[in-house]
This record gives sequence, C-alpha cells and structure tokens, in this order.
Amino acid sequence: MSFYRADIPDNKQDWDETIKMGVTTVAKQELLQQIRAAGVIGAGGAGFPTYKKLDASVEHVIANGAECEPLLQKDREAMLQRQDAFFRGLQIVRDLTDATTVTVAVKKKNEDVIERFQADLQANHFENLVYPDVYPAGDEYILVYEISGRLIPPGGIPLHVGCVVDNVETIVNVAHAVAGRPVVEKFVTVCGAVAEPITTVVPVGVSIADCLQLAGGLTVDDPLILTGGIMMGGVTTDLSTPVGKNMGGIIALPRDHYLAKRKTQSQETYTRIGHGQCDQCSLCTELCPRYIMGYPIEPHKVMRTLLMTGESKQRGSLWAQYCCECNVCSMIACPESLDPKNICVDAKKVLRENKLGRSEEELDVLFRDVHPARKGREIPIPTLIRRLGLAPYNRKAPFVNFDHWRPRRVVIPLNSHIGAPAKPVVSVGSTVRRGDIVGMVEEQQMGCPAHASMDGQVTAVTSDSIEITAQPMVN
Repeated sequence: MSFYRADIPDNKQDWDETIKMGVTTVAKQELLQQIRAAGVIGAGGAGFPTYKKLDASVEHVIANGAECEPLLQKDREAMLQRQDAFFRGLQIVRDLTDATTVTVAVKKKNEDVIERFQADLQANHFENLVYPDVYPAGDEYILVYEISGRLIPPGGIPLHVGCVVDNVETIVNVAHAVAGRPVVEKFVTVCGAVAEPITTVVPVGVSIADCLQLAGGLTVDDPLILTGGIMMGGVTTDLSTPVGKNMGGIIALPRDHYLAKRKTQSQETYTRIGHGQCDQCSLCTELCPRYIMGYPIEPHKVMRTLLMTGESKQRGSLWAQYCCECNVCSMIACPESLDPKNICVDAKKVLRENKLGRSEEELDVLFRDVHPARKGREIPIPTLIRRLGLAPYNRKAPFVNFDHWRPRRVVIPLNSHIGAPAKPVVSVGSTVRRGDIVGMVEEQQMGCPAHASMDGQVTAVTSDSIEITAQPMVN
C-alpha cells in the first residue's frame, strides 16, 4: 500500500500560484486528510497528531524553534536545511487555521536564523520572536504568553486562547505531506560522549547504535542514553532502541555522570530521601516556571505529602496537578538535590487514580497574575550547563548529510503518537518500498499511519513495531 499524491504541485513557483487561491472548506478537510495520511505528528516530543491540531480556527500560529533543551540543534538545522519547505508549511498552516498572525520563535543563540530568513518573513508578513537563551523557553505556555499576551487556562491548550503552536520540524513535514511525501525521516542531534557531535537526518526506525556510529562512535564504554533532551528526555541503556518521529536528541553520558545517576534513581530511593531531607525551603516552587506564570503548582507543598496518607495526601497532591515536568525544581532549584519533579509525577498518578482535580471555583481563586519577578527567575542555559556538569559536552553539532547511507535494518514504531496506535497491515516476508504504509489507524480513531522508511523486506511484526531489513544487493 503506497502513499502518494501526484496532483499537488511540488516546485515552489507552482506552489506559490496554488497557495494564492486560499483554502476552501472542502480543500481544508482534504488537506487535513493528506497531513494525517502522511503520518505527521508533533516532532518536538509529545507526538500529538498534527491533523487534529490544525482542524481549528485561531488568531495566532507559532512556529516553535526555541530548541528549549541544551546541547540540541535539530530545530535549527530543520529550519536551515529545509527552508523552502518550512515557509511552505507555514503558509499551509496559516491558511488551514485562518490565522492572522504567524510568528517564528527562536532563542537568542539562533538569532542568525531569523536574520537569514528576513526576506521570506517579510514577503509572507510573518513575525518573529527572539527569546533570551533560558530554560524552558520552548514551553508553549511561555511562547503563547510572550507572543499573544494571553495565559492558557490551567490544564488547557493553546487553542483555548486562539493559538496553535507547532514545532518547526512538524511544519516542514506538513509541507512535505501536502506535496505527497510521508514522514519517513527524522532530524536528530547526536551528542554527549561521542567522537564527533552531529545533527543529521536519519530514517525513522534506525537504531540509536547506528546514530552513535554516524557520530564517530562512543567515547565511553558503558553509556547511558538520554533520548529527547537533558531535562525532559527519556533514559535508555538499550542501543537497539529505534528513533521515532518525535525523538529529537540522542545524548550519550558516562554511567557515573551526575545526570545519569539522578535520572536512574529508583522511586523507592527518591521517595525515602525526600521524606527525610526536605526542609520546606520552597525554592522548588519559587523557581518553578509554571508557578511564576501564575499557575497553582507548588512543588514544596507536594513534598509534604511524603509524610501523609489518605485524604490528606490526596488533597496535598492537588498542588502537583499543573506540573509540566520540566525538572527545574529537581535539577536546579533544590539545594539538597531532592527530586520534587518525580514526587509531583507520582502525585499526579494519585490524582488520576482517585479522579481528583481542582474545581473551577478553586482555580478562580488560585490562578494568579504572572509573578513580577518572573524574568529574573528564568534559568540561563549557561547556568544549567555548568550546574549539570555538561561543559565537556557543550560542543557544536554541525549538520552532516548522510544521503547515501542506509542502515541494515529499521524498526518502525507504531505507537509514537498520542492516540490509538497504528495496527500492522503487512506481514513477515512482505516486500516494501520507502513510503509504503505498514501500519494504519482506523478512520474514527485519533492517530496516524506509519510508513516504511527504506526499501526492504518485513522480517518481524509485533503490535508495537514493524522490522524492515534491507535486501542484499544483487550483482
């Protein structure tokens, strides 16, 4: 089963003529189906299906190129290496959502990207935001406030205040989708304890081990891999883990690195230590990015629940409900190196299990104005790098093109997006070509199909993934 749309113009001149006609109601639904069929999901982390997000009318479209996490450069390179597709994608998103304002947001470190884009920005009447080099500047709550002046309601989404926020690579993929190209490749930064940090494009489903080899190999014998980012990314020791459509970073660290130890601490350990050591200094709350935006999140009060049971614990857990899990409290704020972030994550589980949450009446009282000292409490990236012992790994990761490189095999994840996972539509022994659909989601369910990222033969099928192995060359 192949995905291709031949009647959508693919060269810039023809596209410019087409886009001038605007998007009608009929065309809008057709384009949304194209975006779904291409498997476009959020490329920045969460993996929310993009067709669903764009089925709305808003005032503001925000292209999130803030690249919040330290060390990563994949958003920068996605914009630079796919500039034409990026601006085509912004045009599509603008027309689909009827937006009157389109803003490209980057951090100060990438201000040169905005300078390079000035001609296209002006030609399209797009705006830009250059935000200080702080963490977590890529939080959509922050970007929406800085650009629109509006605060997203507690637990809400940008749509609730007339905004759509999409990662810049997602926007590139929207343009490709409308041109008939499914998502079969991923921008990724490979850095940390590697010989040559790089940013590159790899087939979806390639292994972390293959990516590390592209970066010259590991410089440590027993690495821990952070996937996605230093602060909010996942952790794995399995180098066969495949790169999904929402994995932007592969950071290798020695197993004895401070971050490696903190990230792998067991629940029993961080709970026991927090129970005995928290002195309620409240620095975790005072530096919490959501607290200083006015949201009812107070990690130091959640830490108190370690001494509680029953109804008291449930009531105290409500102070964790709007935690965004950015890790500022645990990695930067706490002078005792405790773990308020994970205590908040555990508290949110308590809330889900007991179906608890703040009432509208409570939120009316607790949702405050933005803290007057907010700007002074943002975390400079150099501070974060120094505090977390990342200075040896704070190296450029320039873009390297491996167009002619093909892995021996890929494992295509079927569940990397929010919603219903894709179900296999191929079987072991099937021959597939790059771009063929290998997993489908039923029409009435929220989700996106998965596609083969290289030519080959299906060698394994599970409910979670499809393995494709390259067929040997025939002389």
